[in-house]
Amino acid sequence: MFTDWIHWQSQLDWGEVALLLLGTLLVDCPRYTFARVLMFVWDFFKDLGNWFRGIDDPTTYDYCPSVCVILAGYNEGRSVATAIESLVGSYPRLQIVVVDDGSLDDMHYWARPYGTSHDDVLVLGRKARGGKSSAMNFALPYTRAEIVITVDCDSSFHPTALWECVQYFKDPEVGAVSATVFARNPYVNLCTWLQAYEYLHSIFIGRMVAERIGVLGITSGAFACLRREAVERTLGWDVGPGEDLDLTLRIRKLGYKVRCAPYADCLTDLPTKFRALWKQRLRWEEGAVVRQHCRKHLDMADPTNKAFRWENFFVSFELILVNLVFGYVILFYLAWLWINWPHHVLQICITFYAWTVFLEMIHVVTLFYYSRNRLEHLVTCLIFPLAPLYQLFLIANRIVAYTREILWRTSFKDNFVPKHVRDVTWKW
Repeated sequence: MFTDWIHWQSQLDWGEVALLLLGTLLVDCPRYTFARVLMFVWDFFKDLGNWFRGIDDPTTYDYCPSVCVILAGYNEGRSVATAIESLVGSYPRLQIVVVDDGSLDDMHYWARPYGTSHDDVLVLGRKARGGKSSAMNFALPYTRAEIVITVDCDSSFHPTALWECVQYFKDPEVGAVSATVFARNPYVNLCTWLQAYEYLHSIFIGRMVAERIGVLGITSGAFACLRREAVERTLGWDVGPGEDLDLTLRIRKLGYKVRCAPYADCLTDLPTKFRALWKQRLRWEEGAVVRQHCRKHLDMADPTNKAFRWENFFVSFELILVNLVFGYVILFYLAWLWINWPHHVLQICITFYAWTVFLEMIHVVTLFYYSRNRLEHLVTCLIFPLAPLYQLFLIANRIVAYTREILWRTSFKDNFVPKHVRDVTWKW
């Protein structure tokens, strides 16, 4: 089979080869390779020059604003303790506000011992569930901290994570900082291993690249760092899903910068079954590009808007083009290949796979340059030969999610938001 593939390749002219390689740019991995390599080369020679000149740039934590971490959850009783324990004592000017959003597992009882034994931990319980956005808005008046950090209750945090993220707020123009999320359970099975690999590239490195080119427009709901003043100017969190993306875009529209803190990291639990992962990603995607960029925040692409900024335009343009438009173009591209080269489908698939795996190897090399936990990340990256297949899974999920949202606004039927809240939400 390999010999037949080589023979087929040798018969292609340059135009046909270019057409095949151009098709791979519709997939996430090849499209961002150039930007990643450019960032790597720039940082490598910059660090090399500093080394030759004897310039040492150690990490310093000299900025210490007051911080409030909001842990808002529903039925997170058995996981909230781990999150609190990883935060207590990790930062001097820290307040932790735990909000039990009407849980059925008595989540506030699991958190209450920390509230009684630590002056900086406040535990709040609500009888009626209002959803994550409502719970975070409920917590905000209980703190006067300069920096508000929202995290998921099933996360745990690196000892220096809070220090890392707050340093960026020394710049008064920074309104939000995207921290990094890694897998707590990376090797349970193939499903979690692939997600762990994805998180390394899409969140850890991917958001570094997005910040460098000025199109970072999201902070992870699992670990988002926000300037309180900016949150108050936006009037707080709107109804989700996608409340993390929505708030970040509204902060950008106010003129604030969004930065990335790659070494402010936390660990979170990943779905262990592909069925659960499919449902999770449907929810994420349905609340993202179509709902937020194409409807609610379409004004970011409107030059007549008084608050229009080109950097905001490219945030929306990049996501709408590469996630939404390219997703559907892939379907037409595959149909075109099938019609024009019906007898060479296998060779085409091998070509796509070989090219994408080669680019994944480049991604792995750049990852190791920035990693501070190379041994563990090496093990995670051993799964890279399966990454192209996993990307097809995600692309298929994305197409289904966008189609459902365009036709039926399915994000407004998401059970993560209580029905009585969904019913009175404006349907963008």
